[in-house]
Amino acid sequence: MAGVTRFEHRGVIEGFYGEPWAHEDRLWAVARLGRHGMNRYVYAPKSDPLHRERWREPYPAAALAEFAELIEAGAAAGVEVGFALSPGLSIAYADASDRAALAAKLGAFRERGARFFTLALDDVPSRLVHDADRRAFPSLGEAHVALAHDLLERLGDGCRLWLVPTDYNGVEASPYLEALGAGLDPAVEVGWTGRTLVSPSIRAEEARRRAAILGRRLLVWDNVPVSDGPMRPMLHLGPYRGREAGLEEHCSGILLNPMQHARASWIALAGAAEFLDDAEGYDREAAWERALEDLGAGAPAALRCFAEAHRFSPLAPTERDRPLEAAFAALRAAPPDGAPAEDARAELARLLAEREGAAAALREGLADRRLAAELEPWLDAHERETRRMARALTLLESLAGDASRFEQVVGFLGFEAVMAEPPPKAVSYGPRRVLYPQVASLTEEDARFGPDPALFVDRSLSDEIVRFAEERAIEALGVRVS
Repeated sequence: MAGVTRFEHRGVIEGFYGEPWAHEDRLWAVARLGRHGMNRYVYAPKSDPLHRERWREPYPAAALAEFAELIEAGAAAGVEVGFALSPGLSIAYADASDRAALAAKLGAFRERGARFFTLALDDVPSRLVHDADRRAFPSLGEAHVALAHDLLERLGDGCRLWLVPTDYNGVEASPYLEALGAGLDPAVEVGWTGRTLVSPSIRAEEARRRAAILGRRLLVWDNVPVSDGPMRPMLHLGPYRGREAGLEEHCSGILLNPMQHARASWIALAGAAEFLDDAEGYDREAAWERALEDLGAGAPAALRCFAEAHRFSPLAPTERDRPLEAAFAALRAAPPDGAPAEDARAELARLLAEREGAAAALREGLADRRLAAELEPWLDAHERETRRMARALTLLESLAGDASRFEQVVGFLGFEAVMAEPPPKAVSYGPRRVLYPQVASLTEEDARFGPDPALFVDRSLSDEIVRFAEERAIEALGVRVS
């Protein structure tokens, strides 16, 4: 593995749970991947029943025609389009008819020009469940090796196979991984998500340890910027970060798992393209700015303002809106009266006014109308949370100004009426509560969370500003709290 300095595979695996991308969005994404030097796209949406639950059934002619168009578009863009099946929920590994059905299903893609295939055996039983399989194979690992070899042979020359294993994260050895490492053809790529399912960082040493167990470079399934499952209220618009230069020595490539929102995912994907092209020289903030300028055609400043409030993720759990947080920190640090507090309130007011207009500017100005539609639930949340903070600032200004006590009390009553409204379901300015699946192992024998933070509670910047204003009002107005 020494001396390797280039990622062979650079791209996207559409592998999230939830409504798959529209064909129009796949064509758009493949063209954009090619323009940015990426070279792989893999079709693997978990919620496509013909990919997973009903994997034995052939795709209808209309779907195959779209897949053929996608393969052709990929070839024109320099992007190899691959296809995955996830048969592990029901397959009998020793059953010749199941093996033939798997090969025939993927063979339909081969007939249309695909040469890159994925056998996805993640999120399936981690033991042999059929009596015939238990008689035929010493372990699940040996069954997976046999299935991969059978499939590779049936697909024929010129085809490549990527195996996403049942034990797909972590850095420790297991009997299952050792069986793969010892028995699997070296030509078969093996997937890995990092030390957890959504790894806050992926380090070269972690990759080295995993690669040594498997006896080959890894193909990373990077769960960024995905937002499925318990992450669904989140919109991940931050830069691509936390992946260490030097990974290319132990990893053949990185394929990112995007959000259900194809266009919005491009902010992270564009940064990943720059990282994969030059990991040593990668400047994440500069890449982020370029992506926003490109994607935000028609309203780039508004998109940047909006994206600041959606940088929170396991990769950046302290970022809710950096300029707004800095202004709020200055206000908290200042005495209630005097020039420093007045200046801090003025800066906070300026930033909130800028943010209050961002949603309307995006609705009206974004050239990409499909992007505007994707963002809409979060545009609404952004407006509502910004108005809550603006109302809190108005209360603070009344307490510090020359308003009468009557005006201050009435203002506080109005403030509390607004705060009593239910919060939006979509998250803007950081979550009130969200669970990220930071599991280090997800097998029936060993399911456990890793050391990275998983549950984030009370991380809303909007709530922090509201509480600050409320506490000042309680103290100033003598409000009794029970």
